[in-house]
Amino acid sequence: MSYKRLTCFYASGTGNSYQAARWLADAASDRDIDSAVIPIDKATPREELQRGPTQLVGLYHPSHGLMPPWSMIKFVLKMPWGGGAHAVVVATRGGFPLGPLVVPGGAGLALFFPLLVLALKGYRVRAGLGMDMPANVLNVHWGFKPHNVAKIISWGRRRHQRLMDRVLEGRRFFSPVNLLWELVWCFPFVLWPIFPIIYLLIARVLMGKIMFADRSCTGCGSCAKFCPNGAITMVGAKPKTPFWTHRCEACMRCVGYCKHQSVQSSHLWMVVVIFAISFLTATFVQDLVARVAGQRITLWGPIWELAAVLLVFVSLPLLYYVFWGLHRLRPLHTVFTYTTFTKLFPRRYRAPDTTPQDLTRAWPRDTDTDKPR
Repeated sequence: MSYKRLTCFYASGTGNSYQAARWLADAASDRDIDSAVIPIDKATPREELQRGPTQLVGLYHPSHGLMPPWSMIKFVLKMPWGGGAHAVVVATRGGFPLGPLVVPGGAGLALFFPLLVLALKGYRVRAGLGMDMPANVLNVHWGFKPHNVAKIISWGRRRHQRLMDRVLEGRRFFSPVNLLWELVWCFPFVLWPIFPIIYLLIARVLMGKIMFADRSCTGCGSCAKFCPNGAITMVGAKPKTPFWTHRCEACMRCVGYCKHQSVQSSHLWMVVVIFAISFLTATFVQDLVARVAGQRITLWGPIWELAAVLLVFVSLPLLYYVFWGLHRLRPLHTVFTYTTFTKLFPRRYRAPDTTPQDLTRAWPRDTDTDKPR
């Protein structure tokens, strides 16, 4: 099979998926295949894709709770009919260093969901891979040291190289070991089928509602400018400060690329709100029922747990305005700042040799139109 065109669409917060997509595009360009790498927020696939087996399509995206990010889910569902075009799906997953080894992460449905949708849309799926890159959930753990970053990227790139060699030669690439590993990661969906929905809601509704900028923020606005989902607005008097909206998908680009490391996640606020909503509300309802019915009941079980979860999802976005107002009080701002992992462990991660400008434009690009060649 001789491809004439490669079009890679990617979603990437800190640059992992972007880098992997560039590896494939560079290898294809070396074979004189017309190649483009396009962020999904700038993509118009109905214009950029051709039907038929000479078109190779790449989808590159991170695993968010064993699912693609919500923006990638919408993008895949809206992709045009493939008409026999060939497709590759690579889901980057968070790898961790353990001595000389790399502990692999899990992609799960982040890999299988796009493969299934593309197949149903008439694409001939040629390869699928869950690929380890440095874990970048920066509101949970700190960034790795440079030598560990290099080790994990080298580990993932070797596996990706096998995919590139096979696919660009016109062959298929599906590693049985890799697929089996991802199937194991899908097991939680069998035990708790609502898990992917809950996680998507957490990433979409909750994660952005614990974000804030500490007093080192200069109001430069780069976090808002380079946010792939347009989820950050600059508000207030000069210097303006970032405000995270409901469009945030917790991609961690603002955390990883802030020049002053000003962007933080308030774990204290999250714990306080969840405690207040789930525990205090349940206690209030118990007391109310005891007064009305004359007997005390224990609020426990699936119904009350679901109610508590729903209360958190509804209340946290509304209480973000309260959280925002509390930051005007310097003592409280200091408390929020120094009770967050992102401040206590300040090392941030972003893909080596990758700038936020790289993540917001197509490659290669025409200098006049900023569109892929």
